[in-house]
Amino acid sequence: MKRIIAHVDMDSFFVSCERLVDPSLNGKPVIVGGRKGERGVVASASYEARKFGIHSGMPLISAEKLCPKALFVPGHHRLYSKYSRKVYVLLKRIAPVVEYASIDEFYLDFSGCETLYGNDFNAMALKVKESIFNRTKLTCSVAIASNKYVAKIAGKTVKPSSGSKTGVIVVPEGEEQTFLGALPIERLHGAGEKTLPRLKEIGIQKIGDILSFSLTKLQKRMGESAGHWLYAAARGMDDSEVHSFHLAKSVGNETTFEKDTDNSEQIHQTLAWLSEKSCYRLRRLSKKARTVTLKLRFENFQTLTRAKTVPETDDDSVVMKTVYELFKESYIRGRKIRLLGVTLSKFEKGEEENWLFPEMSSKRKEALYKSVDAIKRKYGFHKLEKAASLDPREREDDDERDGPSPFAKPKTK
Repeated sequence: MKRIIAHVDMDSFFVSCERLVDPSLNGKPVIVGGRKGERGVVASASYEARKFGIHSGMPLISAEKLCPKALFVPGHHRLYSKYSRKVYVLLKRIAPVVEYASIDEFYLDFSGCETLYGNDFNAMALKVKESIFNRTKLTCSVAIASNKYVAKIAGKTVKPSSGSKTGVIVVPEGEEQTFLGALPIERLHGAGEKTLPRLKEIGIQKIGDILSFSLTKLQKRMGESAGHWLYAAARGMDDSEVHSFHLAKSVGNETTFEKDTDNSEQIHQTLAWLSEKSCYRLRRLSKKARTVTLKLRFENFQTLTRAKTVPETDDDSVVMKTVYELFKESYIRGRKIRLLGVTLSKFEKGEEENWLFPEMSSKRKEALYKSVDAIKRKYGFHKLEKAASLDPREREDDDERDGPSPFAKPKTK
């Protein structure tokens, strides 16, 4: 059956949600992620702000230097989650299969529905876009293609910054290679900071330039795995399905200190908090992890990541112990820390024997965590924490009670 896949990408989602609440932000350079002068990074920037070179992940201090007149907003994840769910519920009424790819990104599978739209895929895309706007007053780009990969790339070509008047695009089946070929190599989704320079070194400036290389030659120059991927990506080949749910491959949390610190008590409390919260999220997925990863960024922005394999676990105590060990191995004495992060990955199912209380059975321990997690979901994560995670200063309540959303960042003063 002919595949008809749509990619929906909300326009500057966090900023757009903030503008719904505060119309005075309209038409102005807006940065979401924290207040002016605070530590942290940009979570989202309006298109007016992006003209100054501001982008997601940039330190707030750097963003302020690039655009001193920008308006800084701390961010309200409950608000974003609310509108994300509105869009998701609406899309489920429009398409047979909808994949929640992220808080502001969705895939729709319209395969078999073409006759409902008179085989007019442009009208199909406009219908999606108009329905979202009528329901939420939010704008988005909608791209339709024969697979998810091409649809995602196509959607980026009709964002507001591209000058597109409609925000929709259709790549007909059979024309994937032609469409991709004219795009600059930077548009190749998945080609990162290390891959792009290597491609340009061998004369590849556009995606179409990859077609002049055989699979064997690409693998020889880029490596077997990367070569195979580039060969398929440049031809728009992708058989991945649109799933009605999104299976996370990892869970984690990180936080940036308001002031660089070498205070051991503060560091240990933060590591415990990050570990506990990551395990909480893991249990909500009904998964256990085999890899624990620590992220550590020093005051000069030098960043280290260290990982360790453990027996599959969702136990706070096991993860905390592992994170502490990784920190001891990684920390450079005398250096102050800017950021800490904990990530759990390599999900598996299995029995966990390393309980905090050896005499407690697996079933009893799981029942305990289930009860504790239920309290956290209902009243907020910080209403019930392990002693090691406690900070004498107040922390803000979380927003996780309202469905899929990022977790609020703790106050790390």
